Amino acid sequence: MENLELEKKKRPRKWLILVTVFIIIPLAILSLIYFNNVNFRSRVNNLLGKLPGVTGEYFRTIPTEEEREDKKLFLADYFLSLDPKIAADKLYIVKKDDERLYSEIVRLMNSKAPSKTEEIIKLIRNMELRKDLLFSIHDEIQEEKRSQFMEEVNRLESQDLLLTINEIENRIEMDSAFEEKLPDLIALMDESRAADILFYIDEGIKDGILYSLSNDKKTSLESKISEKMIKQNNLIDLAAFYELKPVEVAIEEIGNTENYSVDELALIYKNLSVLKSGEILSKLDDDDFIQDLFTSIRRIEDLMGEEASITNEISKSIQFLTEYNRKIDDLVLVYEKMNPDRVAKIVEQMIDNNATVTALEINSEPVLEISDASIAIDVLSRMKNKSVSNIMNYISTDKASRLTQLLAKP
Repeated sequence: MENLELEKKKRPRKWLILVTVFIIIPLAILSLIYFNNVNFRSRVNNLLGKLPGVTGEYFRTIPTEEEREDKKLFLADYFLSLDPKIAADKLYIVKKDDERLYSEIVRLMNSKAPSKTEEIIKLIRNMELRKDLLFSIHDEIQEEKRSQFMEEVNRLESQDLLLTINEIENRIEMDSAFEEKLPDLIALMDESRAADILFYIDEGIKDGILYSLSNDKKTSLESKISEKMIKQNNLIDLAAFYELKPVEVAIEEIGNTENYSVDELALIYKNLSVLKSGEILSKLDDDDFIQDLFTSIRRIEDLMGEEASITNEISKSIQFLTEYNRKIDDLVLVYEKMNPDRVAKIVEQMIDNNATVTALEINSEPVLEISDASIAIDVLSRMKNKSVSNIMNYISTDKASRLTQLLAKP
């Protein structure tokens, strides 16, 4: 009984061995030969193509080896005709899908054009070095955009302030994309530079930019803008202070760059009266200083959007006062050489005449009127004390008293 049961158990194993030896192994060998032996595969395809029905149709439509070779040659020629970068992109896709086909095409390409094939293969290898082509390309594009963005930040930051402000105001009207990214551009700039831009730019644009910034950046920039405003107001107050100072004192303190920078002086002179500016600057013998001062004043006016420049009016005042002072100095020399009694008679006549002889007009309005009386006072104030004393001896008491009061005025 035990032998019978053992025999029954062995029979399935024998059948399994027989199936493996006579069916599976031969099929595996035939499959291996089929896929690796071109001639064998071709013969099998031709034989199976004679079968009726769908099976025969399938094997009849399989390309022959010659047809496959023709297509490979066509592809090899096609890839060689392309720009190396384009060919590399296309072959990279082929390689990812069918390594064997890729190798065969490259072999054919190499037989036709070794140098170009080598160049294409190098490009493909470089592409393979990237971990992920899609993300790599995306990262490259993003990096390029960041680089372009920073280039624009640096350009707006480094070019002339007025040019930057004008560019921003003009572009914002025509380019909504620029308007959208402007807060980000400002946020990446040096804060002092950004504050300068916001200080002078159109108020509406400034408010829009500040509204779009983070709270920290907004607070920091608003603080710097406030500092600039306080400094500007202090300089305007100084202008009012120097307006009341004697010309000689003003010359000492704001007639050079020892106490204030030329930009600070520009704001002071911009807020002085035209006459006071002319009185100070007409006494200076420093054309370079005046030129630098005027340049800074005009720059402030441009930044503030002021079309008319006060420098034209100051120049007119300087010219008028320079000419007037030259003539007064000439009269002083003449009167110093004349007899005191003759000068006294002339002075007595002149101080009684307050009619305007000439005037400095700015915008059709007189800012300085010159009369005989004022000329007489200016001449006497510049003469030597001894000469003035001698002249006074020949002037009536009441007029001498009046002259003394006028000469004593600051």
